[in-house]
Amino acid sequence: MMRTLLVDDDDATRRYLRVLLKEARADIEVVGEAANIREAERAIMTHKPDLVFLGVEMPGGTGFDLLRNLKRWDFAVIFTTGHQHYATQAIRFSALDFVPKPVLPEELASAMERLHEQRPTPPAAQVQEQFIANITQPDGSRFKLTIPHGERTFFVAPAEVVRCEAERNYTWVHLGEDRRYLLSRTLKEFEELLEPFGFVRLNRGDLVRKQEIAHMEGGNAVLRTGHRIEVSSRRLAELKQLLAS
Repeated sequence: MMRTLLVDDDDATRRYLRVLLKEARADIEVVGEAANIREAERAIMTHKPDLVFLGVEMPGGTGFDLLRNLKRWDFAVIFTTGHQHYATQAIRFSALDFVPKPVLPEELASAMERLHEQRPTPPAAQVQEQFIANITQPDGSRFKLTIPHGERTFFVAPAEVVRCEAERNYTWVHLGEDRRYLLSRTLKEFEELLEPFGFVRLNRGDLVRKQEIAHMEGGNAVLRTGHRIEVSSRRLAELKQLLAS
């Protein structure tokens, strides 16, 4: 059984999560609840959970504060949060998972499926450290993207990414001609992550950092690497205007 702790200041949210988890997974055992980070710290020491559903926005301290206080944690985390851009960006950049509030059954089921595929293990120490570094930034301009690759993990600034290329429900992240990594995220997710950092969508399968586009040739964007990417007709005029600005 997966020993699970629910941390959220809203009683209704915790009750609802209990119901959804019972319906979604037979291997979940909710061993405790907490309404703030002080209660959560005690509950973690008492129950030794495998998984913690962790609210971000709580009075008296955020879920981020809890993990910062712990410094290291030996459980998997799924955040529950409203649509606060900074919070969700920090979580996504750190390759951690979240479900938006109000929690929908299909969103929770997807998160649990991802957890099941990865096994409910805590993030590696260096991933935890980078997450803490991301959430302590005064803004998102210095976030680093967590890229797991086999037994190694890389942390890269958005400026190091040349382009992202769709591969079904996966994405190749290109850091240059000879460095690319396949991640289990859709290109749409990377577009949401990287658009604030100057990335533009060229077609259904390619997302490129604007600074990497050397020039246009007809309907193709030519990158500084020499790579040519066809631009979809509905994005062509928008891209030319963007490059001219």
